[in-house]
Amino acid sequence: MKMRKSIPKYTVIKDTREKDGYHFKEYDKCSGMVVETMKTGDYTVRGLEDLVCVERKASVAEISNNLGRKKSAFLAEMDRMKSFEHSFIVLEFSMTDVLDFPKGSNIPLSKQKQTRITGKYILKSLLEFQINYGVNVLFCDNKYNAFLVTNSIFKRLNEHFNTIFKVDHE
Repeated sequence: MKMRKSIPKYTVIKDTREKDGYHFKEYDKCSGMVVETMKTGDYTVRGLEDLVCVERKASVAEISNNLGRKKSAFLAEMDRMKSFEHSFIVLEFSMTDVLDFPKGSNIPLSKQKQTRITGKYILKSLLEFQINYGVNVLFCDNKYNAFLVTNSIFKRLNEHFNTIFKVDHE
């Protein structure tokens, strides 16, 4: 007979540099959150630090900055994320927001005309991250949905890595 071992609660680790991000409180599956310096990503799970990595992007303007002025640092991060079995870029905006960029962004109208990065280029780059780096890109529409998705990822992966069956010979 197979019996399921109880699954321990997970603890979320949030990077010290992550500003205005998510707050994971204690509830039935999560034991809460700690803030620590992470080499890669914004969030992970205690005990799964080498397996799970979540990078949060709050706006299309932020990702456009990562693909513009900060491109070399961001590509280095994508390269590090390649080594994780489960890596995600969680986007707090929609595909439409990307394709409409820079329209609707927080970039001033006067500077939008100077922006060389287009929505199509951002989409191309996001797809290349999936194909070339194995990073899952998730469009979540807003911060609340992105938090729910991130929490669900952690819950599922905690279950995945902690599910143990033992054989009971009666």
